[in-house]
Order: sequence, then C-alpha cells, then structure tokens
Amino acid sequence: MKAIYYLYISIVCFFLFFFLTIFIVNGNTIFFDMPSYTWILNLKHTNYFLFCTMFGEAKFLIPIVLISFFLFKNKSHWKFLTSMMILEVLLNTILKWFFGRPRPMELRMIEETGYSFPSGHMMASTMFYGLCIYFLWQTNCKKSLKILGTIFFTFLILSIGMSRVYLGVHYMSDILGGFLLSLCILSFGIFFYRSMHHVKQDVK
Repeated sequence: MKAIYYLYISIVCFFLFFFLTIFIVNGNTIFFDMPSYTWILNLKHTNYFLFCTMFGEAKFLIPIVLISFFLFKNKSHWKFLTSMMILEVLLNTILKWFFGRPRPMELRMIEETGYSFPSGHMMASTMFYGLCIYFLWQTNCKKSLKILGTIFFTFLILSIGMSRVYLGVHYMSDILGGFLLSLCILSFGIFFYRSMHHVKQDVK
C-alpha cells in the first residue's frame, strides 16, 4: 500500500475519534454502550476473556518489545516500534487525565484504577499488533501466511477490546475511542516512517 494511503486512514480516524469525543463529553455514556455490553456479556466466556485481556497488558507487551530487539534484523524497525509504543502510552495517559471519564462501576469482574477513556489496553494492542501486521507484510513470507497472520492479529485486537467490556472495566465507546486514536497514530507513524525511509534511500 502506498504511503499516502496511510495518511488518509490517519485523517479519517482522527475525525471519527473527534466526533466520538463530542458525544462522550456531552454525556457519560452513549447509545451503544449498554446494548454492546449486554451482547458481549451474553457470550459467557469469562475464562477466554480473562486470558485475552492479558495480551494487552503492559507486563506482557513491554518484555515482548524488548525481546523484539533481537528479532529484528533491521534495527530501525525496532526503534520505530519502540517509539510508537512510548508515544501511545504518553498520549493515552494525557488524554485519560484530560477527559477524566470514570470507569463503569456496576458489574466489574476485575479491579482497575484510573480513568476510562480512551482504553489503554485497546490503544496498546492496536498499536503493537497493528505494527506486527505491518511488519509481517514487509517480509518475504507467502501471501497465504500474511493473510492468516493478519486475521490472527486482527482477531486478537478485537478479542482484547471485547474482553475489557465483558470484564466491566470499560464502555464500548472507550474501546472504540482507543482503537480509532491508536489507528490514527499508527497510520500516521507508518506514513512518516515510510516517507523518511524513502528520503534516506534517495539521499544514498
């Protein structure tokens, strides 16, 4: 995919996130929060969602990011991955403090502290596993493996997001906000990274 397309995706996600925040600022929950919670809760897969939510936690992702240093032959990829993850954490922390949206209180299955919007788990998983998808498509693997890997990581991202709603620590709008914002940053980051890489190749 051409670099400019990533910029277009980033812009679209930014405006969708902006409009979502308007709804949230004007009310504690929005129209799909409770129906989506009811639907996900009816799935009744507590152990599965408890398992999935771990893949979006810092104690899981930080070691993986550190280990990936030894997996990347191109160290600029690792620097890009690390920079994007740090940016995601900083932006999530600032926005949670700025919006100050309380977490759901009624039906929690686990305990979480801090504010609710946007979801940190969703932002981290979208950023990390989204980059996994991007790097996968930069390899020489068979196209079938790339497609299977994309399906797997996409399903994992969605499962992590759903797990946060199922466990009662986020509204669906928190998850959607985290996804849109992280995809916005991720897409712009890839656009910038590819543009800079192209410039360096031209200079050489």
